[in-house]
Amino acid sequence: MFSLDPYHGELKGKDGWVAPNGDFYQCPYEYHWRFADDLCKKFKYRLEARFFLNLDAEYTLEINGWVKISLGRVQYHSEKALSQKQMDFLFDYFMASENMKEFDSLFSRRHSA
Repeated sequence: MFSLDPYHGELKGKDGWVAPNGDFYQCPYEYHWRFADDLCKKFKYRLEARFFLNLDAEYTLEINGWVKISLGRVQYHSEKALSQKQMDFLFDYFMASENMKEFDSLFSRRHSA
């Protein structure tokens, strides 16, 4: 249903997942959880439990350094620092989206840790 290849197109208004290497995998915002499951299978991640006996593909991606973009906002596991390649992608993403305030917030969090 979704392309499991990195997305290379117009970024404004797109949602999806950003890999630690900076590749962006686009999906509709309401399908992050389902797409996360497909990405975990593609990259052969073993699903991790987020809550007691509840295996969660989104959490698995996040603890492996992936970043979720949903409705123009970035979400990620706070103990895992964003890679420089992710920051580079996010700079381009927020420039295209004309929302540098969100990028500045990420940049500040990254450098205050």
